[in-house]
Amino acid sequence: MTLEIEINGVRKNVTKEELFQYAAQGAISPETPLWVDGKEAKCGAVKGITFGQTTSALPPDKPTVVQTRFLDYKISGGSTPYLICYLDAGRSVFSSAGGRVWMKGPIATETKAGGFFKGLGRAIGGESFFTSVYRANGPSEIAFAAKMPGMIVAKELAHGESLVCQRGAFLAATPGVTLEIFFQKKIAAGLFGGEGFIMQKVSGPGVVFLEIAGAAHEYELQPGEQVTCDTGALAWMESSCSVDIVVVKGLKNMFFGGEGFFDTVITGPGKATFQSMSVSAFAQVLAPLLPSR
Repeated sequence: MTLEIEINGVRKNVTKEELFQYAAQGAISPETPLWVDGKEAKCGAVKGITFGQTTSALPPDKPTVVQTRFLDYKISGGSTPYLICYLDAGRSVFSSAGGRVWMKGPIATETKAGGFFKGLGRAIGGESFFTSVYRANGPSEIAFAAKMPGMIVAKELAHGESLVCQRGAFLAATPGVTLEIFFQKKIAAGLFGGEGFIMQKVSGPGVVFLEIAGAAHEYELQPGEQVTCDTGALAWMESSCSVDIVVVKGLKNMFFGGEGFFDTVITGPGKATFQSMSVSAFAQVLAPLLPSR
């Protein structure tokens, strides 16, 4: 069974777990369009779904908290999103060094590299050399924010389950999640594909929070099925997918089409998520407005 919803103006493939997560966060309403195997309905017709509230015994001032076996969290802020993690005593979460924006309660911070080569790998993969681990000594809250307008998405990964992400997509995670560099098998894809020769690989078990620039759309690709996209449009993919680049056909298209010389091609099987905003394209828009040095 395939499920699709319309969120932030984008039609998106979701699992049932993700559908319930969006509802609990308040990101969708009972009137949000839903497609079940292509047939349109409303999200309110789904049995057992709860909108904008939690079924737990959490305090009423946390109406959109999502519970997992790893931690409780809330994503708010609309197009300038932030994440709040609710930690009980003994629980922890980690991010790149200096990643948090505020915290409340007895939280101890420890900065670590986890070894020179692990730290170097994170740095090459677009993160800081060090990570900051935030451990609660009592009921606490800690917040992280996206670096630019877009979305924060939570992914609960099972043991051995992995995602390959663009550089800089990682925001925070629970203990047990590993973050390492991922080398493209094809050098051409790394040099010209926009995502870079080196990407990030996050593996479970645990919850990882990832950033998307703009809005997101997810495809579940069958073996051999492909999506061609602009460079930098791939947010993340399952490790079963592959990345390649192709040269744009036609000299006019290459030099005057405005899309560049290369396209990125993602091939299934597996899920791949694409972002509507490119960080590099956003920087190019802002560049003329910035004072020259």
